[in-house]
Amino acid sequence: MLESCSNCSLSFGYPYLLLSPFSALPSWKLKFVQSSMPYTGNGPLNMLGNIQAQKIAELLLDLKVNTVISGTKMASVETADTITKVQEAADCLGADCIPRYVETKQIPDLDVESILTQSKKDASGLQNVSSGWLNRLEDDVTTSLWDQSGKSWKHLLYELSKGSDQDNVVIAVGHPALHIAMMGHCLNLTKEWLGSFHLNAGSISVIDFPDGPSGTGVIRCINYTAHLGRWSIPITRSTQADEEY
Repeated sequence: MLESCSNCSLSFGYPYLLLSPFSALPSWKLKFVQSSMPYTGNGPLNMLGNIQAQKIAELLLDLKVNTVISGTKMASVETADTITKVQEAADCLGADCIPRYVETKQIPDLDVESILTQSKKDASGLQNVSSGWLNRLEDDVTTSLWDQSGKSWKHLLYELSKGSDQDNVVIAVGHPALHIAMMGHCLNLTKEWLGSFHLNAGSISVIDFPDGPSGTGVIRCINYTAHLGRWSIPITRSTQADEEY
């Protein structure tokens, strides 16, 4: 889940703030991108997934991204590759006066599909229709997801800490379930809170670290669907009661 803007609030009546990070105070930024990946397997992006990846890449063009991290699944890798290519073409696209270099990494700990398929329930169906669908999975499945997401969260904090630039921006591409769990770690919650968040495939979430990677992460917004231009109110209410902008 990966976005920026140091001064937007959780009520954010002005969604354009996401696109104006350079007017904000310097800070470390972590953005979560939910790739349009199949619930199981290792298939490529479908047509909608390609559209979502391109829209996400265009949205992130206003930011100078330092690192793009994904799991090893094909859909995640393809989404990360699209973001990287658009970033590195920023000078040609008129978004920057000099070429950008983006570091890319694939980290197996960001792959959680094998954990989710251990469920005996139709988790793919739950994911598509239910907010809080993670709470309906078996306890051993959510425990495994929670533990692995903790490792992934530490990976991302380490990547943020490596940057010498105070405007370090790291993009993490992965399954919505992974990003939901990592937001829980950011807020120092327990796995019982996993059902409090909902993320759609192809959406973006923003975590800001105004005091640096060793400080407290601030979730600025979640579930921005770049291809539809919609915002969801995060954290304070369930998804079913959320408004969309």
